[in-house]
Amino acid sequence: MTMTPSGAGAPNLIERVQNILLKPQSEWERIDGEEANVSNLYMGYVLPLAVAAAIAGFIGTTLIGNSVFGVTYRAPMVSTLVYSALQVAITLAMLFAVAMVTNALAPNFGSTQNQGQAHKLIAYGTTATLVGGLVAIFPPLTPLVWLALIYSMVLVWIGLPRLMKTPEDKRVGYFATIVVVWIVLGLVMFAVLGSLALTTGGLNSLRVGQSTPTITAPSGSVEGSVTLPGGGTLDLSQIEQMGQAMSEGGAGAATDPTQLAARLPQALPGGFALVSSSSGAAMGAANAEAVYQSGNARLTVTVTDLGAMGAVAAMAGAANVQQNRQDADGYERVQTVNGRMITEEVSAASGRASYGIVGRGVAITAEGSGGASIEQVRSAVEQLNIEQLERDFGA
Repeated sequence: MTMTPSGAGAPNLIERVQNILLKPQSEWERIDGEEANVSNLYMGYVLPLAVAAAIAGFIGTTLIGNSVFGVTYRAPMVSTLVYSALQVAITLAMLFAVAMVTNALAPNFGSTQNQGQAHKLIAYGTTATLVGGLVAIFPPLTPLVWLALIYSMVLVWIGLPRLMKTPEDKRVGYFATIVVVWIVLGLVMFAVLGSLALTTGGLNSLRVGQSTPTITAPSGSVEGSVTLPGGGTLDLSQIEQMGQAMSEGGAGAATDPTQLAARLPQALPGGFALVSSSSGAAMGAANAEAVYQSGNARLTVTVTDLGAMGAVAAMAGAANVQQNRQDADGYERVQTVNGRMITEEVSAASGRASYGIVGRGVAITAEGSGGASIEQVRSAVEQLNIEQLERDFGA
């Protein structure tokens, strides 16, 4: 059964998206009369749109890449995967927070305080921005997202008097306040996301299937699954638990980063001795990194626990990634084995070799330079034992 975006009588996701974008006046009237089901609203409407946008951005930045002066840059794959997972979780948390503030401020602007209506206003009002995120699949079009953001503001402006019963003389002030809250929370949350993106390890390039994400779940429930390209699924109940943990203030990491750091060995095969290590945590993710050296050869090993947001990171295995490339400079291989994405790359020109595994809630990467071989890099990852880390820290 196809999940509806809100309460009983609501249209399916595609119909709602089309109506709110093309016929906002009449659709807001329809939304006003629907029973509010906040969990279904986020799990059945915001979540699939946010996941689709994250996958589009993932493909655009890692496979297509950004070209500047004839040089194409493709983002590291594992770190971009982590970024995409966190992007989905933070989008959910941010919209939830904006809706809560919108409801709390309603009496100040002569409006009716109603939590369900506030969540409907923000979730459906941001449809243009969520759908606009799909253009990230082709990076040159990414600036169009700003137009989508502006249209989302227009949608909120139209829906405000209908859903929150805002009097006309208070409409401008209420709307301006919501926009400020929206922008401030967005800047804060995505600044945190950006800082995390800088601390996670990564490799390059990916290819996913061509199918479109679909949503299924029993009516009136947030149980069920999101089916992703490649045939895999995301468990909605797991993602609901993630959202609840974040809304209850569980922004701290599920794991003490020092526990991850303790799993990094003091030495690695091939005479590699520990040179330095660091660890940290933010927004539900924990990360530890260690640098090893043997003569001129150097290995950098990173292990990341995604904490409550690991459910979203399952999109990696669900996408069933498979890719092979080989040329005179070296090779790159990406495959999915037992639900884990494994990537390996060797470049003679840069003198680097890298290897990584994205498991169930845990990612391990290693990069070698200065003559470190791919065998030594792979061995470094295998020393950490992905199965054990999944049992101890992962999903």
